[in-house]
Amino acid sequence: MNKSGIIIVDKPKGMSTNKLIQLLKRKMNIKKIGHAGTLDPLATGLVICLLNNATKLSDYFLNENKNYEFEITLFKSTSTYDAEGEIINQEEAREIELQTLNEVILKFDGLTYDQEPPIFSAIKINGKKLYEYAREGKEVEIKKRRITINQLHLLSYDKKNNSIKLQANCSKGTYIRSLACDIAHSLNTIGYVSELRRMQSGHFLIEDSKELDKIDEKDIINIYDSLKLAKLSIIHLNELADVNNGKKLKLDSKDKIVFISDSHQNVYACYEKIENDIYKCRRGGLNDASN
Repeated sequence: MNKSGIIIVDKPKGMSTNKLIQLLKRKMNIKKIGHAGTLDPLATGLVICLLNNATKLSDYFLNENKNYEFEITLFKSTSTYDAEGEIINQEEAREIELQTLNEVILKFDGLTYDQEPPIFSAIKINGKKLYEYAREGKEVEIKKRRITINQLHLLSYDKKNNSIKLQANCSKGTYIRSLACDIAHSLNTIGYVSELRRMQSGHFLIEDSKELDKIDEKDIINIYDSLKLAKLSIIHLNELADVNNGKKLKLDSKDKIVFISDSHQNVYACYEKIENDIYKCRRGGLNDASN
């Protein structure tokens, strides 16, 4: 199938994002599928899958904030910062007062800080993924990344099972596993992520998703509609010769990034403002007819 667009999938627990994409390829008979943000195998929830020409839009969806619900199990730490890894440290459980917990949550709510990603992650250093270094037992310097926790809320606190459930809205590049460890550290203990679910990515909600076995062709959101849902700017042009040739355009728009479509809602290219009202082609060949 050559249709371009996106599909919002609810990833099941225990499946890698790559495996999800391979299964979707076979199910939909599509050769080219990308994503707008992976989920760890432990995690469930929203994955934006990009079909055919929509794979060229990954940057515009990846930059959006994400919303997660997650559980931290306290007084234990694992090699991967989640339940997938081996327990490497354990402390005697103690009661943490609700007031103390709320004070720590308030500390992270709205916080921008330099977060250290987990060693078991897909970040590349010198062309090699961090988890590959970890599996080989090699030490490597991990650079911290500036992230923002826009909102952090307590959902529940289970003192009996030493677990807390939280909801977080965070910026691109945030690792919830690292956030969980940082929260536990602020509680003067250790912890790991025992549950994780992505509820939202940008303007796309988990309610808009479908489980893999229930997806069919009618669930594909075309490029035009997906850009509309993502609140991205679209300009309609009747004359598209310059667009097809990748030439600069003079456009009446205040937006830095705009997408060009025809009157039939076929999206052709993405343009970026370079000065005043002059825009340069940043990405072409978005319409299916261009292939």
